[in-house]
Amino acid sequence: MERGLIIGFCWTLLGSTLVNGDFQLQNVVCESFDLSMSEFTRCEMKVVRRGVSAFYMVLKLKVPINNVDVNVSLFKKSNGYLPYLFNQTFDFCYYMRNPQAHPLIYMLHRVILPVSNMNHSCPYNHDLIINDLVYKKNDLRDLPIPNGDYMIKLKVATDKVYRASFKIYAKRYD
Repeated sequence: MERGLIIGFCWTLLGSTLVNGDFQLQNVVCESFDLSMSEFTRCEMKVVRRGVSAFYMVLKLKVPINNVDVNVSLFKKSNGYLPYLFNQTFDFCYYMRNPQAHPLIYMLHRVILPVSNMNHSCPYNHDLIINDLVYKKNDLRDLPIPNGDYMIKLKVATDKVYRASFKIYAKRYD
């Protein structure tokens, strides 16, 4: 019986942490490692209104691209940005055919899907665009992290060579 109370208490605490928190996009940094393969023509965060920012990105690609590997890392600020919660590399083409294979990645990706043209599997025969990405309340309500400053770093590789990197800075608060 005591174990049940402890589990119930933990779920109550976890539930309040997951549902009540919110995120604020603060900054973005985009970097191309190989300009012959990919180049950012737009990468910016614009303030829409107080406390709300929108992310815009256009990545020009040397097409077609038939294989893509992505490394996603979450960092928490504490005397610099330190690795936190996950660091995962996955085959993006496979993931787009079967998003259920990576539920944590899908949790992040579903926020981007409505405002991007990255909603199909390989090959990619066009530039990649994210237009007007504004975090909506509770988009990441299932992400079990405490309040603080975070950086999500994505490194994108084709033919097993990293070509570009995005760093998205956000703040989680109650």
